[in-house]
Amino acid sequence: MLKKFSHTFIGRMLFSLILATIIFIIGISVKWRHENHHTYRLLKERKKPYIIVSWHEHIIGMTWNLPRPITTLNSPHSDGQILGKAVQLVGLNIVWGSSNKQALSGLRDLVKELKQGRNVGITPDGPRGPARKLAMGPVALAHLTGVEVIPVVFAADKQWCLNSWDKTRIPKPFSSAVILWGEPIKLANFAKKEFNKTSADSIIKKKKISKKIFEKWRQKIENELNVLTQKCDILISSNRNQPITKKR
Repeated sequence: MLKKFSHTFIGRMLFSLILATIIFIIGISVKWRHENHHTYRLLKERKKPYIIVSWHEHIIGMTWNLPRPITTLNSPHSDGQILGKAVQLVGLNIVWGSSNKQALSGLRDLVKELKQGRNVGITPDGPRGPARKLAMGPVALAHLTGVEVIPVVFAADKQWCLNSWDKTRIPKPFSSAVILWGEPIKLANFAKKEFNKTSADSIIKKKKISKKIFEKWRQKIENELNVLTQKCDILISSNRNQPITKKR
């Protein structure tokens, strides 16, 4: 019954409002702390755009904490429309598409956003998984634009994990949470490790990158996100009894 109702226009609007309210309540009640704060400052300073990637399981916490203005990629399927409208209500801009390799149409709009100097956000294992497996979309976007990729994750000392494909994390109100920002990843730097500098510059300029190199780039970003997730979980576990100052 609820599933059928959620597919109607009124149902999508209602569920979007409920989800936006949940994100807002969690956002203002949780004590957030940003780790690796110098990366976060790069985004806040807005001197140049970045591609921000985070696993789908972190979507609730990151929706509140992504620096505004930012444009995110949202799936146009029914559940994605509910989430898309909800994140709009809490201040994010959206384009419709997917990071999945079968549906890259939204990347064109993200290219436009980056060229206009705006940050973009992608959950690269969404909308349907497999969890913590990076699709090729962010790699293609970074290659086309030359924009650096910044991975980010969060963990809370008290949180629910949904019984969903991605085990979505929902911080409990009044819990303490850490947002861990990774270092910016520039794909061109990895190309120069594969070739000498002269040939790398030529290959990058002509956009002639082999599938093997693309896969290495994809694995690099995927590994960075997974390592960051592990570090963040360890960090919140070790800091459970330490006071956390709220930062936005």
